[in-house]
Amino acid sequence: MAPIRSFIALATGALLALPAGLGAQEARPVQAGSTVSASLAGDDVHAYTLDLDAATWVFGIADQRSVDVVVTILGPDGEELAEFDGPSEGPEYFQFDTDADGVHTIRVTAFEEGSGEYRLEIQDVEPVATDPDDRLDQMLRAWDRDDGPGVLAGIVEGGRLRTVRALGMANLTHGIPMTPDTRSNVGSVTKQFTAMALLLLEGDGKLSLSDDIRTHIPELPDFGTAITLKNLLNHTSGYREVYNFLPMGGHQGEDAFRREQVIEIVQRQPELQNAPDSEYNYNNTGYILLSMVVERVSGQSFPDFVAERIFSPLGMDDSRVKAQQGEVIPGSAQGYVPEGGGWRQVRDLSSSAGAGGIYSTLEDLAVYMTNYRDGSVGGRAAVDAITTRNVLTTGDTTPYGLGMGVGTQRGRLRFQHTGGDVAHRTYFGYWPELDAGVILMSNDASFGLGIGPRIAEVYWDERFEPEPAAPVAATEEAGVDAERLEAIAGRWILEGPGLPVEFRAEDGALVAHPQGQNAVTLTATSDSTFEHVDLGVRIAFRVEADGSVDRADFHQGTDMVLRRMADEDAALSTEALRAYAGSYWSDELETRYEIRVEDEALVLDSWRMAPVTLTHAGGDRFSAGFPVATVEFRRAGNGRVTGLVAGNGRTRDVWFRKQ
Repeated sequence: MAPIRSFIALATGALLALPAGLGAQEARPVQAGSTVSASLAGDDVHAYTLDLDAATWVFGIADQRSVDVVVTILGPDGEELAEFDGPSEGPEYFQFDTDADGVHTIRVTAFEEGSGEYRLEIQDVEPVATDPDDRLDQMLRAWDRDDGPGVLAGIVEGGRLRTVRALGMANLTHGIPMTPDTRSNVGSVTKQFTAMALLLLEGDGKLSLSDDIRTHIPELPDFGTAITLKNLLNHTSGYREVYNFLPMGGHQGEDAFRREQVIEIVQRQPELQNAPDSEYNYNNTGYILLSMVVERVSGQSFPDFVAERIFSPLGMDDSRVKAQQGEVIPGSAQGYVPEGGGWRQVRDLSSSAGAGGIYSTLEDLAVYMTNYRDGSVGGRAAVDAITTRNVLTTGDTTPYGLGMGVGTQRGRLRFQHTGGDVAHRTYFGYWPELDAGVILMSNDASFGLGIGPRIAEVYWDERFEPEPAAPVAATEEAGVDAERLEAIAGRWILEGPGLPVEFRAEDGALVAHPQGQNAVTLTATSDSTFEHVDLGVRIAFRVEADGSVDRADFHQGTDMVLRRMADEDAALSTEALRAYAGSYWSDELETRYEIRVEDEALVLDSWRMAPVTLTHAGGDRFSAGFPVATVEFRRAGNGRVTGLVAGNGRTRDVWFRKQ
């Protein structure tokens, strides 16, 4: 059901001054139904104003015709309420709620000072809905369309779907809309089913989760330590991550590869990335291998085993495992990515069975959700095993059990997993203490899954614990004085991904600006610790006796180190860059990188990849983006460059020999 459109708040009709910080350009009043076409160039700032009552919901679109725009919403006091910077082309949807009466500003700027044309349209202005179902309609408004992919949404209470929404199109080529019965690719939400399959076989006495993987796949190499089935289930094996590893050689998301290549990738790996059970590193390689274990132990194909032992007993008649890329799944949604101002139809990931690949419906996933309450398949022991967080050898507890994320939300236990194939996106969240859950499935690659927990609070806000008190801002109230902020400010590097981050002291607050991303304001929790709750980021700066700050502990799902870039990390001269130029070969990846100097920068070329410009990150370290996020050159004793190691987060330290 589409929200009822209303015109409760109109613009003032007068030219309004911009809030502080927006510059000297004039703001243009708009209202519901307004459409404005404009051009941006460089650091232009365009501003549009709406005079709104409190508790008003606004929905609009910035159609990015030839420029990637960033849309920022400011309240009457000039405070930033929200920022939208999704796809680089096509529609940039935005929506926001108001907390106070007054003039609100929609600010439009070009990403990285680009230039081109856009069209801004204010489609809906209406009261924030108080009925949960109506509020869900507002939150999903962007996918209520007949010219783009859509979303399936299910609200589960007491084991039943209480609310269902099917919005947008399942297939654009043939004009087929989403329906409540549409099947969609659930991506990594599949992992809980793979975990259950292993636990069922353990219950049959045919294997143990403590088995070394080589017991069942002996052709895997011996790294000198046992890698158990449980290590694969909880992402602590130390294997390369296949969907991060292959792109480093130019593999594209839709490219096909043989399932057996996963074994070959591990066979070529020279050493583990970490000792088993010492580090959590999300890993699809392990789950594909686990699907092979199911087949070898059961004597059935993985799709047949899951259908016989899980789907059929629960009555999940519309669910199936996609065994190979291109397999026809009747009644399913096709995946789409935004491109060229429209949409491009894409294929699913190849050979993903076990790690992904299940197609299901809202009804079937709701049925499986109740298994966490009833244990109809696997029993209570299997459910408890899946939902028990793993403890590493370091003593740290991971946010993951066996194929399922485990955590809390406002004092309530939550079992949660997200899924992403090339284009499909899925959210599966169950709150056992509430016996309630949220299921979202979209065939739009730009669909944001962070909306899932927010929807839960719309329906069961009073059953969650009260919102925690907001942490104090980065001011003297938290013991953070201007001198400390200035000591932190500067250019830093996040080791591991090699991501440069600039920290700035602005108006008594600490602002972090990761390279190529939006700047975010951090909240102080002490005189040296900061966080961003929505992003799940926590940073603890290490303050030396003299007040200097050069290192920090960074946490966002996993632990990493931030270090300040020293003077040696400054941009290198062309002559210094030439020492890195040359041809590099990786036996493991079977790929060649050509490193060259172009326009006073270092550029990495590989025949199946677009050129990658490397940013100096200190010493012999450089950073970029996916698929090659980090490059560190290695030298012989005489200083001559002999090779490099490359990585991209989940896969790291891949050796390339200079030729």
